Amino acid sequence: MIDENLQNLSGVQSLERRAGLQWALSALLAGSVSQALGQDIKPRMNVGFIARYQPYSFTQPDGRLTGFDVEVVKALLEVSGYELVPVMDTLTNLRKKMQNGEIAFIGNQLLVTPENRRYFDFVRSYATIQLVSVLHEDDERDFLSLDDFMGKKLGVLANTGIEDQARGALGKAVQAFERIEDAFRALADRKIDAVLEENLIAEYFIDRDGLPLKVGVPFASPIRVGLAVPKGQKEMENRLTQAVQSLLKEKNFKTISNRWFGYDVSRPRVSHAAST
Repeated sequence: MIDENLQNLSGVQSLERRAGLQWALSALLAGSVSQALGQDIKPRMNVGFIARYQPYSFTQPDGRLTGFDVEVVKALLEVSGYELVPVMDTLTNLRKKMQNGEIAFIGNQLLVTPENRRYFDFVRSYATIQLVSVLHEDDERDFLSLDDFMGKKLGVLANTGIEDQARGALGKAVQAFERIEDAFRALADRKIDAVLEENLIAEYFIDRDGLPLKVGVPFASPIRVGLAVPKGQKEMENRLTQAVQSLLKEKNFKTISNRWFGYDVSRPRVSHAAST
């Protein structure tokens, strides 16, 4: 009888969470972004995604759109019976499309930087993003700050804030790559000493390409990120934040997270405190 009651309670709690998520999204979609919905029986929502942004949003060789962020946003919308209409473009163009009302929000978690805050408000994050050093699997050195890379060759993705920060501290010791996967391959071939990148991106490419690399401890606390919504649309921001909070309690989110990264990314895998 006790086991049966526990099962019933678990079922009720799951239904309550799902009902809360459905209510939050229904209110969001019926209100702030009603102009973005079509007149079909199953309403649609246009959501922008950055093109060629693995593992978050990208097109596979067969033309199928995939990615961690794509699956999470699709799950958010499907619970309330809405169909996701993805719009792939550069971040600059997506910002313009949002301002023109062509998309409801951006379905990638963006960095909450002063520059981005000029254009967007942000929804609560559903993944822990941390800046980490990536090392060869045989490398036993500890790199806990940029100062530790003095005299070393450090790989970064070109034209990013990470490159700017690294060059400011290390100058010519920094080698920028147009594709982050090329930086990881150079590290695997021992052409550079380390790569500086976000943890989830590093983990994805190491696993996908079977590289002899490992992720070091984070440099600092998790980076603030979140889905980007139109500036000043507080109702949309609050409703979507509530929807994300509900989804994080659902088994479906953990399934998506495990499929892409092998663990629940809403929680940090390694803390900065442990590294110090």
